[in-house]
Amino acid sequence: MYPYILVSVALTLLFAFGCRNALKKHAGLFYLAAALIVVLEVIYYQFGIRDMAPEWLTAHVVNFFKRGALSTAMFIVVMYLGALDGNRPAVRKLMEIRGELSIIACILTLGHNIVYGMKHFVALFTNPWEMKPNVLIAAILSVIMIAIMIPLMVTSFKAVRGRMPASRWKSLQRLAYVFFALIYIHVMVLFLPKLDKKLVDILIYTVIFALYLILRLIKAAKRRKLHRQGT
Repeated sequence: MYPYILVSVALTLLFAFGCRNALKKHAGLFYLAAALIVVLEVIYYQFGIRDMAPEWLTAHVVNFFKRGALSTAMFIVVMYLGALDGNRPAVRKLMEIRGELSIIACILTLGHNIVYGMKHFVALFTNPWEMKPNVLIAAILSVIMIAIMIPLMVTSFKAVRGRMPASRWKSLQRLAYVFFALIYIHVMVLFLPKLDKKLVDILIYTVIFALYLILRLIKAAKRRKLHRQGT
């Protein structure tokens, strides 16, 4: 199977550039659409539609949402927007909808967690000793990530952000770095035990997150240099 994450990043960029103006003007409609996708995703699995649906529908449509590939791709785009040069035209355009993209990513991530959580979260809180070690760790990480993600999502809404002191908002948003790191750790916990099947995916995720880290460190170093020059 092709690497879902690369296709998801491509789809995210197409969506972001193609729907940028509409997303800026009618963000609420996109949030409702994302919530509807989550509801349909849960129905698809909870009511056995998956067993009756053609395989192509699951493999080439639903899996992008169920596996969290599309929401992760949106987070990756949000990550990189913060690490790239904001003066570049393409980056500047997408920075205008960075908050909206992150909210949609959070909503879609909840669908991913609900679908898998109906099995793994239940096991985590009722029968954790029967879970595979890597699945147990991944479930615990998911709970931590949800606890971080919800405040980040809520404070990404402009109405909420506008009522918060700027310093407090910036301080809270720094949790995003922890969240991004946990995404990579979560993926590795699940993929490394399947190294023979997931090697390509592991390499792709590692390159994506390693490159982000490098870009982020370079940007931070430039800011420190400018700060020193200014003083």
